[in-house]
Amino acid sequence: MTQLFEIQESPALYLIGLSADFYGGMSPKFNGQEVLGPLWGKVHQALAALGIERTKMIGATRTADSGEEGLLNQFVGAVVLEVPANIGDLEVLALPAMKLATYEHHGSMNGLVASIQKFYGEVLPGQGCARSGDWHLEIYDERYTDGDDSVMLIAVPIS
Repeated sequence: MTQLFEIQESPALYLIGLSADFYGGMSPKFNGQEVLGPLWGKVHQALAALGIERTKMIGATRTADSGEEGLLNQFVGAVVLEVPANIGDLEVLALPAMKLATYEHHGSMNGLVASIQKFYGEVLPGQGCARSGDWHLEIYDERYTDGDDSVMLIAVPIS
């Protein structure tokens, strides 16, 4: 299946979830699998307990506040139209409206790193896109099943 590249206008979004720092795939201290898997699980469990729909989830990653080389922060959250009064121990992240370059990843999570590398290394430069800002988004909607037929979007703001 062909991986689709598109430019999309994304409205401002509210996410309800949690965040954690981790060392990214380019760091010799890489620990993303150990940190992010449990984080996603904790967020899914908390959202279910609060009765908050999980039809569209986003992993919003940027450089960690410490600025330490290779250290990133990912906020994992459900997209909501309005922030409910009771979100328990969860937090809110407001993402601004952005022009996004998006690239489809097909298949399970096992091939995601290769798709991300292709997106940043070949697709974005090949499309003449300039990254704007620090966000890297992974967008999971009803097409995501974590199986071989799964589809999710890799997205980055562009100018």
